[in-house]
Amino acid sequence: MTYRIRTRTKEDVDEFITWTYDGVYSFYDNNIQKEKIDGFLASADRDNFYTVIDEQGVLIGNCEFFNVGEAPEEEIIAVGVQMKPSLTGKGNGLRFIQAIIEQGRECIGFDHLELAVADFNKRAIKVYEKAGFKRKGSFKNVLRGKEYDFIIMEKDW
Repeated sequence: MTYRIRTRTKEDVDEFITWTYDGVYSFYDNNIQKEKIDGFLASADRDNFYTVIDEQGVLIGNCEFFNVGEAPEEEIIAVGVQMKPSLTGKGNGLRFIQAIIEQGRECIGFDHLELAVADFNKRAIKVYEKAGFKRKGSFKNVLRGKEYDFIIMEKDW
């Protein structure tokens, strides 16, 4: 099965904001954080915000690319990804992230890419490492009143 990215639509966003995950992965639920919902609602039909679909056009996930450089002249492209909850943990993660990276490079043209992943998400970390990402650093962030550790990963071409 092949995946491709396309411009995100309002209909896509309406589905994204209903997504909830099981167990520890409920951390990624889209319906519990107002800022996350508002971000999704504002992202339809905007550059660098994509929906991931399969060859039949079925919605598989979403991704977005953004600059995390600290200075205006410093461009560091990062990616955020999310797979549809019912498809996680079934061995499709590597194909999913590879499609996003390859097509993102065609659209945006980056030679360096970074991402952040919660340190408890061993499943995603394993996929990112298989895709060639290396650990770069870490940081802490408070979300919904609780502190979480994140790993920054990077890949060069």
